Amino acid sequence: MQHALTAIITLFATLALGWLVGSQCSLTLRHKVVKSLGIIVLLLLFSMGMDFAQVLTHGEMGSAIILHALLLSGLITLFTGALLIRKPAAIHHDSPLPSLLSAFSGCLKAIVAFIAGVTLSYYTHFSLNSLGLSSNSVLYVMLFCVGVDLVGFRFGRVTRQCASVPVAAILGYILAAGVFSLLTSFSWQQSLMLGSGLGWFSLSGPMIHQLAGAQMGAIAFMTDFLRELLSIVFLYFLGRRQPLAAVGLSGAAAMDSALPFIKQNCDAYYIPYAIFSGLLLTLAAPFLISLTVALC
Repeated sequence: MQHALTAIITLFATLALGWLVGSQCSLTLRHKVVKSLGIIVLLLLFSMGMDFAQVLTHGEMGSAIILHALLLSGLITLFTGALLIRKPAAIHHDSPLPSLLSAFSGCLKAIVAFIAGVTLSYYTHFSLNSLGLSSNSVLYVMLFCVGVDLVGFRFGRVTRQCASVPVAAILGYILAAGVFSLLTSFSWQQSLMLGSGLGWFSLSGPMIHQLAGAQMGAIAFMTDFLRELLSIVFLYFLGRRQPLAAVGLSGAAAMDSALPFIKQNCDAYYIPYAIFSGLLLTLAAPFLISLTVALC
């Protein structure tokens, strides 16, 4: 429990420091810092690939990690979507959708960065631990930049419908964890931990790795990463008809990596929904991870 509390205090202190520095910086400098987030996330994925190489390339263990992550991410998507499905929205504009390849371009870069880290570690046996580092070193840099980015967020009046999106996302994750625990050998507490990143794979992977071991960290990372892929597929095909579900399925990523897809595939009216829900789930994720790790 003490380890989990220390981790969450460090995470929020890093976010707060980023916000404090960002609030004192010029808008131009803040934009430069936020623009660098994409590169930092790719570096984090590369380092996570090195951290998880041993468990992912361990034959049956690697296959089990991917299968469990597929099941849990699918269940979270199913339950969250079911809670947020509404009468199909009217389409106010009929502009053509971007190609599916362009929609997945960011995810493809993430996959390549992660596989590159796994490959390097597998063939050279090089690890960041040999340098006294880990993926958490890059994670703190990313969190600092996220803190800087939070300076720019402003909200208007929060409606009941807007608040229902993050609530449904959390409830859907809890229900999915319950079913997952019935279908696998994981306890309900462990299942809650594995989905507690709420779609923020660049946080859940290294944080759960640090608190609960490489295997759990790898499953949590793969669960949130596959969840983002599923949310992009939903956004592409059903985002215009089911915008609330599309925002909810994006989880914590709704305010950052999934936001461009939400802008392209949903009515502009739902962009504040995405920012509000994404920010709330982003702030909730470290608490949930620490709490569920302590329960295990």
